Amino acid sequence: MRIVVLAMVCAVCTADPSIAAPSSDASVPHEIGNRAHGFSYQPTQSEVRPREAAAGIRPSSDRQEAIDRTLHQLDRDLLRDEGLAPGSVPLFGSRE
Repeated sequence: MRIVVLAMVCAVCTADPSIAAPSSDASVPHEIGNRAHGFSYQPTQSEVRPREAAAGIRPSSDRQEAIDRTLHQLDRDLLRDEGLAPGSVPLFGSRE
């Protein structure tokens, strides 16, 4: 019994690792990105905006500008608190 176990251990330890995985290129994807099963699963802004507007959840332009100003001020304050130059914060432009 011990000889059988020892023989199996020797066989496993001396086996060629190339037999464990096939050497085909099937594991290499044809396309890399936000895709699954042939479909893009990450929506773009041009797809999201009309859906938000149709659902009634898209903020008005005035509300969006207020949100942008608030976010810009928060970014500047956080950078200043960290001792960094607040001028490095990019300006939020029109999202349209």
